[in-house]
Amino acid sequence: MTAKIDHQTWMNQPLLWGERVRGRSLAWTPDAHWFINDPLGPVPHTHEDATEIAYLTQGSMEIQIGSSKRIYRAGDLIIMPPDMFHNYWFHGEDTVCLFVLVAPNHKYKRFRHESIPSVAYEGDAPYANVFETDVLPSNHHFHCERVTLEPGAAEASRMLDLQDRVIYVLSGAGRIQVGNLSGALAANQYQYIPATYAHQISNPGFEPLTYLSFIITDPFTQHGTELVKE
Repeated sequence: MTAKIDHQTWMNQPLLWGERVRGRSLAWTPDAHWFINDPLGPVPHTHEDATEIAYLTQGSMEIQIGSSKRIYRAGDLIIMPPDMFHNYWFHGEDTVCLFVLVAPNHKYKRFRHESIPSVAYEGDAPYANVFETDVLPSNHHFHCERVTLEPGAAEASRMLDLQDRVIYVLSGAGRIQVGNLSGALAANQYQYIPATYAHQISNPGFEPLTYLSFIITDPFTQHGTELVKE
Protein backbone atom coordinates (compact mmCIF):
# COMPACT_ATOMS: atom_id res chain seq x y z
CA MET A 1 0.00 0.00 0.00
CA THR A 2 1.37 3.42 -0.94
CA ALA A 3 2.01 5.76 1.98
CA LYS A 4 -0.16 8.84 2.11
CA ILE A 5 1.40 12.14 1.16
CA ASP A 6 1.93 14.79 3.82
CA HIS A 7 -0.07 17.51 2.08
CA GLN A 8 1.58 20.32 4.08
CA THR A 9 5.02 19.29 2.81
CA TRP A 10 3.56 18.65 -0.64
CA MET A 11 2.03 22.07 -1.16
CA ASN A 12 5.09 23.89 0.19
CA GLN A 13 7.13 22.84 -2.83
CA PRO A 14 8.29 25.74 -5.02
CA LEU A 15 5.97 27.52 -7.42
CA LEU A 16 7.13 26.99 -11.02
CA TRP A 17 7.22 30.25 -12.95
CA GLY A 18 8.90 30.83 -16.29
CA GLU A 19 8.16 32.41 -19.66
CA ARG A 20 7.14 29.08 -21.14
CA VAL A 21 5.40 27.38 -18.21
CA ARG A 22 3.95 27.86 -14.75
CA GLY A 23 2.83 25.25 -12.24
CA ARG A 24 2.35 24.27 -8.63
CA SER A 25 1.37 21.52 -6.21
CA LEU A 26 -2.23 21.93 -5.00
CA ALA A 27 -3.92 20.31 -1.99
CA TRP A 28 -7.62 19.89 -1.18
CA THR A 29 -8.55 18.47 2.24
CA PRO A 30 -11.91 16.73 2.88
CA ASP A 31 -13.16 19.61 5.04
CA ALA A 32 -12.36 22.34 2.47
CA HIS A 33 -14.44 23.76 -0.38
CA TRP A 34 -11.52 24.27 -2.79
CA PHE A 35 -7.76 23.81 -3.01
CA ILE A 36 -6.49 25.24 0.25
CA ASN A 37 -3.36 26.83 -1.25
CA ASP A 38 -4.88 28.25 -4.43
CA PRO A 39 -4.94 32.07 -4.14
CA LEU A 40 -7.57 32.34 -6.90
CA GLY A 41 -10.22 30.46 -4.94
CA PRO A 42 -13.08 28.54 -6.60
CA VAL A 43 -12.96 30.09 -10.07
CA PRO A 44 -13.90 27.77 -12.98
CA HIS A 45 -12.03 29.03 -16.02
CA THR A 46 -10.32 28.49 -19.36
CA HIS A 47 -6.75 29.17 -20.52
CA GLU A 48 -6.61 31.14 -23.76
CA ASP A 49 -4.15 29.63 -26.23
CA ALA A 50 -2.58 27.57 -23.44
CA THR A 51 -2.72 23.93 -22.31
CA GLU A 52 -3.08 22.77 -18.71
CA ILE A 53 -1.74 19.45 -17.49
CA ALA A 54 -3.14 17.96 -14.29
CA TYR A 55 -1.49 14.96 -12.60
CA LEU A 56 -3.54 13.50 -9.76
CA THR A 57 -1.00 12.22 -7.25
CA GLN A 58 -3.38 11.30 -4.44
CA GLY A 59 -7.12 11.08 -3.89
CA SER A 60 -9.90 11.32 -6.46
CA MET A 61 -11.70 14.22 -8.12
CA GLU A 62 -14.67 14.89 -10.33
CA ILE A 63 -13.53 17.23 -13.10
CA GLN A 64 -15.51 18.84 -15.88
CA ILE A 65 -13.47 19.55 -19.01
CA GLY A 66 -15.37 20.87 -22.00
CA SER A 67 -18.50 18.72 -22.31
CA SER A 68 -17.12 15.78 -20.31
CA LYS A 69 -17.44 15.22 -16.58
CA ARG A 70 -15.85 12.20 -14.96
CA ILE A 71 -14.15 10.98 -11.81
CA TYR A 72 -10.36 10.76 -11.98
CA ARG A 73 -8.18 8.73 -9.62
CA ALA A 74 -4.60 8.72 -8.41
CA GLY A 75 -2.16 8.21 -11.27
CA ASP A 76 -4.31 9.90 -13.91
CA LEU A 77 -2.57 12.42 -16.15
CA ILE A 78 -4.96 14.76 -17.94
CA ILE A 79 -4.33 17.23 -20.77
CA MET A 80 -6.83 20.10 -20.90
CA PRO A 81 -6.68 21.59 -24.41
CA PRO A 82 -6.44 25.36 -24.95
CA ASP A 83 -9.61 27.43 -24.46
CA MET A 84 -11.52 24.51 -22.90
CA PHE A 85 -13.58 25.15 -19.75
CA HIS A 86 -12.65 23.19 -16.62
CA ASN A 87 -13.92 22.95 -13.05
CA TYR A 88 -13.13 20.69 -10.09
CA TRP A 89 -15.01 18.92 -7.29
CA PHE A 90 -13.65 16.93 -4.36
CA HIS A 91 -14.49 13.22 -4.42
CA GLY A 92 -13.85 10.40 -1.96
CA GLU A 93 -12.27 10.60 1.48
CA ASP A 94 -8.54 11.16 0.95
CA THR A 95 -6.87 14.55 0.72
CA VAL A 96 -6.30 15.41 -2.93
CA CYS A 97 -2.79 16.26 -4.12
CA LEU A 98 -2.80 17.65 -7.66
CA PHE A 99 0.21 18.78 -9.70
CA VAL A 100 -0.61 21.26 -12.48
CA LEU A 101 1.33 22.87 -15.31
CA VAL A 102 0.14 25.53 -17.77
CA ALA A 103 2.00 26.44 -20.97
CA PRO A 104 2.65 28.92 -22.42
CA ASN A 105 2.65 31.25 -19.42
CA HIS A 106 0.98 34.19 -21.16
CA LYS A 107 1.72 37.44 -19.38
CA TYR A 108 -1.62 39.19 -19.92
CA LYS A 109 -4.13 36.34 -20.38
CA ARG A 110 -3.36 33.63 -17.85
CA PHE A 111 -6.98 32.56 -17.42
CA ARG A 112 -10.51 33.57 -18.36
CA HIS A 113 -13.49 33.20 -16.01
CA GLU A 114 -16.00 35.64 -17.50
CA SER A 115 -17.76 35.83 -20.88
CA ILE A 116 -16.65 32.29 -21.68
CA PRO A 117 -17.72 31.37 -25.24
CA SER A 118 -20.03 28.39 -25.77
CA VAL A 119 -17.36 26.50 -27.72
CA ALA A 120 -15.36 26.20 -24.47
CA TYR A 121 -18.00 23.74 -23.20
CA GLU A 122 -17.44 21.36 -26.10
CA GLY A 123 -14.94 18.55 -26.54
CA ASP A 124 -13.08 16.28 -24.14
CA ALA A 125 -9.63 15.93 -22.60
CA PRO A 126 -7.25 13.04 -23.30
CA TYR A 127 -5.96 11.25 -20.19
CA ALA A 128 -4.14 8.09 -19.12
CA ASN A 129 -3.04 6.47 -15.88
CA VAL A 130 0.76 6.63 -15.68
CA PHE A 131 0.95 3.31 -13.80
CA GLU A 132 -1.07 1.40 -16.40
CA THR A 133 0.34 2.50 -19.77
CA ASP A 134 3.52 3.73 -21.41
CA VAL A 135 1.51 5.84 -23.87
CA LEU A 136 0.82 9.22 -22.28
CA PRO A 137 -1.20 12.02 -23.89
CA SER A 138 0.72 14.93 -25.42
CA ASN A 139 -0.08 17.91 -27.63
CA HIS A 140 1.63 20.89 -29.31
CA HIS A 141 2.46 22.49 -25.93
CA PHE A 142 3.61 19.42 -23.95
CA HIS A 143 5.45 16.21 -24.75
CA CYS A 144 4.79 13.81 -21.87
CA GLU A 145 6.81 10.67 -21.19
CA ARG A 146 7.32 8.19 -18.37
CA VAL A 147 10.96 7.22 -17.90
CA THR A 148 12.52 4.46 -15.76
CA LEU A 149 16.21 4.34 -14.82
CA GLU A 150 17.62 1.19 -13.29
CA PRO A 151 20.02 1.44 -10.31
CA GLY A 152 23.30 3.01 -11.41
CA ALA A 153 21.89 4.29 -14.71
CA ALA A 154 21.68 7.89 -15.92
CA GLU A 155 20.20 9.90 -18.76
CA ALA A 156 22.76 11.34 -21.13
CA SER A 157 23.48 14.97 -20.32
CA ARG A 158 21.31 17.20 -22.50
CA MET A 159 20.41 20.82 -23.15
CA LEU A 160 17.23 22.03 -24.84
CA ASP A 161 17.68 25.26 -26.81
CA LEU A 162 14.03 26.27 -27.22
CA GLN A 163 12.22 24.10 -24.71
CA ASP A 164 11.83 23.95 -20.96
CA ARG A 165 11.52 20.68 -19.07
CA VAL A 166 9.86 19.59 -15.83
CA ILE A 167 10.75 16.35 -14.04
CA TYR A 168 8.26 14.76 -11.62
CA VAL A 169 9.41 11.69 -9.65
CA LEU A 170 6.86 8.89 -9.35
CA SER A 171 8.92 6.37 -7.38
CA GLY A 172 12.46 5.74 -6.24
CA ALA A 173 15.11 8.32 -5.47
CA GLY A 174 17.19 10.18 -8.01
CA ARG A 175 19.78 12.86 -8.40
CA ILE A 176 19.55 15.78 -10.80
CA GLN A 177 22.24 18.16 -12.00
CA VAL A 178 21.17 21.46 -13.59
CA GLY A 179 24.09 23.61 -14.65
CA ASN A 180 26.49 23.74 -11.71
CA LEU A 181 23.83 22.80 -9.14
CA SER A 182 22.81 19.31 -8.09
CA GLY A 183 20.47 17.74 -5.57
CA ALA A 184 18.33 14.75 -4.65
CA LEU A 185 14.77 14.16 -5.83
CA ALA A 186 12.39 11.80 -4.00
CA ALA A 187 8.95 10.50 -4.90
CA ASN A 188 6.37 13.27 -5.51
CA GLN A 189 9.01 15.96 -5.84
CA TYR A 190 9.62 17.92 -9.04
CA GLN A 191 12.23 20.08 -10.72
CA TYR A 192 11.93 22.81 -13.36
CA ILE A 193 14.71 23.03 -15.95
CA PRO A 194 14.75 26.20 -18.10
CA ALA A 195 15.83 26.05 -21.73
CA THR A 196 19.59 26.34 -22.41
CA TYR A 197 20.51 24.68 -19.08
CA ALA A 198 22.56 21.51 -19.38
CA HIS A 199 21.09 18.84 -17.11
CA GLN A 200 21.36 15.17 -16.23
CA ILE A 201 19.22 12.77 -14.16
CA SER A 202 20.74 9.69 -12.52
CA ASN A 203 19.74 6.87 -10.21
CA PRO A 204 22.32 6.39 -7.45
CA GLY A 205 19.99 4.15 -5.42
CA PHE A 206 19.22 0.45 -5.24
CA GLU A 207 15.68 0.56 -6.65
CA PRO A 208 14.40 1.65 -10.07
CA LEU A 209 13.76 5.39 -10.48
CA THR A 210 10.59 6.27 -12.42
CA TYR A 211 9.66 9.82 -13.33
CA LEU A 212 7.50 11.88 -15.63
CA SER A 213 9.24 14.10 -18.16
CA PHE A 214 7.32 17.11 -19.47
CA ILE A 215 8.99 18.96 -22.34
CA ILE A 216 7.39 22.35 -22.98
CA THR A 217 7.56 23.88 -26.43
CA ASP A 218 8.63 27.44 -27.04
CA PRO A 219 5.61 29.81 -27.26
CA PHE A 220 7.52 32.36 -29.34
CA THR A 221 8.07 30.05 -32.33
CA GLN A 222 5.49 28.54 -34.62
CA HIS A 223 6.31 24.89 -34.08
CA GLY A 224 8.16 24.93 -30.78
CA THR A 225 11.40 23.32 -31.95
CA GLU A 226 12.24 25.25 -35.09
CA LEU A 227 12.87 28.94 -35.62
CA VAL A 228 10.35 30.95 -37.57
CA LYS A 229 11.94 31.92 -40.88
CA GLU A 230 11.49 35.38 -42.36
